[in-house]
Amino acid sequence: MITVPKTHFSYNAHFSLFLPNMNIDTFPTFLIGPNGSGKTTLLKILGGFLKISPPVKVLWHGTLREAKPTYFAYMPARPTYDPNFTVRNHLMLSGNKKQLETIADELELKKWLGRKMGTLSSGWLQRAFIARILLQDTPYVLMDEPTSFLDPEARKDLIESLSRHPEKHFVISSHDLSFLSSFGKFVIGLRDGNVVFLGSARDFFEKGIEDVFVTGYIM
Repeated sequence: MITVPKTHFSYNAHFSLFLPNMNIDTFPTFLIGPNGSGKTTLLKILGGFLKISPPVKVLWHGTLREAKPTYFAYMPARPTYDPNFTVRNHLMLSGNKKQLETIADELELKKWLGRKMGTLSSGWLQRAFIARILLQDTPYVLMDEPTSFLDPEARKDLIESLSRHPEKHFVISSHDLSFLSSFGKFVIGLRDGNVVFLGSARDFFEKGIEDVFVTGYIM
């Protein structure tokens, strides 16, 4: 569970994110909204990468604690990597050698383990980034636009791979409504720095999508 207090966060005079009280206890949770609505900012706040007061809290080993980056596996929209590392070397940075072959197989990466990261296409790089996140030893996984650069087959592989990990609590920022429809259970809808929808994925498609992409606010 992740708890968010009613507060606001400002980068500068040009953007503020206003948050209501929220208990996120249904996963996968999707952050949905137009460009510039605050999805990536909220993702970083949930993971403790950006601080708010009062703080976000996360259920960790049975106790609600202030969110810290070490509690989360975080995949940004544009991960950094060493182009001279092989895919295997990149995945070993997770520290989880035991499951490396299994996760690589889930994402069709086994044949690429000996290839250098710098020689991969955008789609295969994205698979490598996703595999490394899944290998990290934490139940909380934050992903920013994970379906970027993925073709339909790769998107299907991603959904199948994520679905094999019910022990993981996924929070995903995405523009991909088909991905949400196939994998999401709970939605936080954002527009212009405001949370305008909180509810199930089914309710989002039935009555929330217009609030997110037209108008509406939750305070």
